[in-house]
Amino acid sequence: MIERRAQSRTRMDVPGRICLDEHHSLSCLVYDRSEEGVRVTLPQADLIPETFVLEIAEMPVVYICRLVWRKGEEIGAQLQAA
Repeated sequence: MIERRAQSRTRMDVPGRICLDEHHSLSCLVYDRSEEGVRVTLPQADLIPETFVLEIAEMPVVYICRLVWRKGEEIGAQLQAA
């Protein structure tokens, strides 16, 4: 298998929250992340829009994310600090 990522990912397995808008959010599990990306699992992956806000437990930063891929209950997104 050819690795296409520019940076390696660090396994996290920590809870997170995806904010869809000011009134709706979904709990998720942040599986791994790199400086520029994140892989998240959640049963409602099909509800995630192209752009969303991600809060990761134990981290003081909130990220604005752009959806890059979706497969079953997993999504991959590009991170931008908010």
